[in-house]
Amino acid sequence: MTSISEELGYIIVAIKKKIILIVAVIFAGFFVSFQLLDPVLLKIKHDLLPEGATLIYISPVEVIMLKVKLALLVGVILAVPIVGHYVYKTLKVRFGIRNPMKKSHLILLLSSAISLFVLGVSYSYFLMLPLVLRYLHYMSTAAGVAATYSIYEFISFVIILTLILGISFELPIVLVFAVHSGLVQVNTLREYRRYVIVAMFVLAAIFTPPDVVSQLIVAFPLVIFYEVGIIVASIISKSSNHSYTH
Repeated sequence: MTSISEELGYIIVAIKKKIILIVAVIFAGFFVSFQLLDPVLLKIKHDLLPEGATLIYISPVEVIMLKVKLALLVGVILAVPIVGHYVYKTLKVRFGIRNPMKKSHLILLLSSAISLFVLGVSYSYFLMLPLVLRYLHYMSTAAGVAATYSIYEFISFVIILTLILGISFELPIVLVFAVHSGLVQVNTLREYRRYVIVAMFVLAAIFTPPDVVSQLIVAFPLVIFYEVGIIVASIISKSSNHSYTH
């Protein structure tokens, strides 16, 4: 059995062969999105900044660096499907994936993934973030503290929570794909459930501001969708095994 580092080596080699395409997509996404970020930042401020709170910048380059990082993030997100495609192709050859998906099923899977991501982003932006930001604002003002936010910290808070919640909605798709492809067994997902849940709370603590509310808001959807993914993957796995026996 080959080691994990060896398998990672094969994946890295496969990605390096397409590095020009990946970099081109990242830079294209960067330059286009950078031009469009000003109205986006104003929209976020209008929709999510609690009444009575103020946005400021505390460094001469804070706003421009915020726009650079957001534009780069957009470019990386656009490149992720390309990287994922070549990683899958490499794994398919290396591990001999037993149930390669038909194009129609793959299109359905990708459509579901996009829909769930949009649903997760919408859930974060229109429901969770307004509640969380109002709650945090209330807690601050109740303590007699004026709410004056750094624009970098405020926008980063919004983007991080939105992306993580959008990604958490993808967990059922990821698990179904992994089980269908033979990369992991449903029993393995159940067996390592407790470790995965602990890892989710650790990641939530790392990628969110240091308050319990935002950490729980990120961690709980991850746990819920992990369980949903196990259930759906189990049903599909049983259905596939049943079809093979007939």
